[in-house]
Amino acid sequence: MKKIIFVLSLVLVLVLPSMVMAGPETIIRIDSETVEFNEDLGFPFIDENYRTQVPFRATMEKYGAEVDWDGENNTAVAVKDGIVVKVPLGEKFILKNDEKIEIDSPALMKDGRIYLPIRHVIEAFGSKVEWDEAFNTVVIAEEDLDIRELLLTAYDKSNQWENFDSLMTMFMEIPIKDEEGQDQRLEIEMLMEMTAFQEPFKAKASMDMIIDFGGLKFPQNIMNMYYNIEDGKMTTYMEMPIADGQMQWVKQSQESELFENLIKDKEASMKANSESIVDVKYFGKYLDEKDRSLLRVENTTSFEAYEDLLGGYVDILTSSGKEEDQMAAEILTNMDDMIFIVYIDEDSGEIVKYEMDLGPLMKSMFDNMGDLIPKEEMGILSDLKVLMEMEILNVNEAEDFEIPEEALNAVEVEELDIPQML
Repeated sequence: MKKIIFVLSLVLVLVLPSMVMAGPETIIRIDSETVEFNEDLGFPFIDENYRTQVPFRATMEKYGAEVDWDGENNTAVAVKDGIVVKVPLGEKFILKNDEKIEIDSPALMKDGRIYLPIRHVIEAFGSKVEWDEAFNTVVIAEEDLDIRELLLTAYDKSNQWENFDSLMTMFMEIPIKDEEGQDQRLEIEMLMEMTAFQEPFKAKASMDMIIDFGGLKFPQNIMNMYYNIEDGKMTTYMEMPIADGQMQWVKQSQESELFENLIKDKEASMKANSESIVDVKYFGKYLDEKDRSLLRVENTTSFEAYEDLLGGYVDILTSSGKEEDQMAAEILTNMDDMIFIVYIDEDSGEIVKYEMDLGPLMKSMFDNMGDLIPKEEMGILSDLKVLMEMEILNVNEAEDFEIPEEALNAVEVEELDIPQML
């Protein structure tokens, strides 16, 4: 279990520092502004070709275009910045300055209103269009932002932080059956507070959990934890529950230059961050509760780019005679691409929050565990829902700490296992 937990932590550490549920209504946003619709104007909808159709006049006027209707030719006309886009009803083409552009979903008349396929028309004007599935939102970006460069700059800034706090919330939903064989949902909410310092590297974390089953809630303190890295050795200190609700400290050390390299080799880390980006999408601006303008960015990243940064760690695991080590190596070498959301403060250019659906990552890990998980349990885990949100706080202003004596003097153990909580 220790190696599996370490691998998952390693994945998150490498990818993140360097979920929101939405209703069925389709939202249209132009940069940071939401287009307002009503019964008189009509509402966006998804057509039979899975294209978003939007009320013509309301959308294009919000976009800043002048609009007109050519009744003789049954054609909607939009003009902006010297570009004239004509959208004939029922035709699988539009005209940009009289040049034909083929489309797969025509404009149409519905309830006496004209609807147009938003992506085709907006892209004809030179703007980018993205679909933010989590927010059920079509995002139109007028600003010509180099989102990939903004993201890499934000990663670079995070690499320079001396210390920070973070607050991570993880929500898990597990399908199970009750004693009568009826389908139920077990909900688990985990809250982890963490403080990290870079020079020398040390971190502390506390994790609490609330188990909700059938409306009955059971709060539990899972563990308190400290890490430090010195002279090529990483030491983990964990305070975990034992019998009768008592807590006990244990510690475990691993000697490897890998850990120091991961923390200190900023250039290698930035190179891996850059090469890992498979795709990046801009999902517009949002004001948070602190009135900060945050850029919402979706990053698809490949774990392959981090193989060099990991050095010979995978080889060490593979050559080990322990089944768990080989399983951890299998997980690392077969990681699927990961998709997560990054919020970047527009003013500071720094990352302030992450969101990620960990379900696909967890499923990928379970798939690599082979026969260790019974088939009936694998079916449950395949339907596991895990949503994570991590907020970055107090950058370079975190309160310093010392590892407590009871942790430093704890019993050294060869393997650290998370106790069974359920």
